[in-house]
Amino acid sequence: MDEIKELLFPEKKITNYPLYFYRVFGKIFALTIFGVGTVLLAALCFPICKLIFRPKPRFRYHTRYLIYILFNIFIKFLWLLGLVRIKVDKKNYLNKLESAIVVANHSAYLDSFVMLAQLKHATIIPKASLSEKNVMKLVINELYTPNSVPFDEIVERVKEDFANKNTLIMFPEGTRSTPYGQNYYKKGAARISLATGVPIIPVYIGGNSKKGLGKGDKILEYNHSDIYSFDLHIKEPVYPDEFKDLPEPIAAKRLTHKIRDILSDEANAQYRY
Repeated sequence: MDEIKELLFPEKKITNYPLYFYRVFGKIFALTIFGVGTVLLAALCFPICKLIFRPKPRFRYHTRYLIYILFNIFIKFLWLLGLVRIKVDKKNYLNKLESAIVVANHSAYLDSFVMLAQLKHATIIPKASLSEKNVMKLVINELYTPNSVPFDEIVERVKEDFANKNTLIMFPEGTRSTPYGQNYYKKGAARISLATGVPIIPVYIGGNSKKGLGKGDKILEYNHSDIYSFDLHIKEPVYPDEFKDLPEPIAAKRLTHKIRDILSDEANAQYRY
C-alpha cells in the first residue's frame, strides 16, 4: 500500500534543510502563541464581553466577531512568519454571508482556523472531546455547541443563530481525512439545512501538501518544499427545497451525496499529478 501511495502521490524531497527546520519550529512557536492567546481570551476578554453584551445570544454574536478578528490577526501572523498563504476565489463573498451553512473538506487542523477567519459571525459544532479537555474548551463552552448535545437541541440553537444572521461552519467528514482521499460524509449538515431551510455553501479547501497538519502527522513535520497554501474555491449554494418532497432520511442522504459530489469534483479539477 505504501508503495502505491508513493507512486500516485510522490512526496517531494527536502532540498533546503535550514528553511525546512525554520518552518517546523515556526509552526510550533505560532501554535504556542495561539494556545496562550486562547487562555488570555477566555480569562480576560470573555468576562468583559459578558458585562457589555447581554443577553447571551448578543454576547455570542459580538464575541464571534471578535474571534473573526483574532483569527485574521493569527493568519496574518502566520503569513508574516512565512508559514501560510491563503487565496479565496470569490473575495469578500464569505464575510458577507448570513444565515447559511458553509461546508468544507477537511485534511488539516488549520482548516477551521482558515474558515473562521473568513466569516464574521460564524458558529461551529465541535467534537465533544474538545469541550471536555484541551485549552480550546475555554472558548468552545462559551461560544459553541458541541456535537454531544441532542440533535433537536442543536437545531434550536442553530435556528437562533440563523435568526441573528450567524453562519454555521461544518466539516461533513467529521474528522481530518488522509491526503489520499475523503472520509465518509456524515449527514449532520444536510439534516440541519433541511430542518432550518437555510442553504449550504460548499467550499473546497485546496492548495498543496499539508504534511505536519494532517491526521497522524508528527508535530515536527512540514511541507517539504513550500509554505502551506490554502486555496478556497467557493461553489454555488445548494438549497434544501430541492429535496423538500422526499422523506427526511432520503432527503438528507441525497443532499449529503450532492455536497460530497461537488467537493469531490472540485478536488479532481484542482489536483495536479
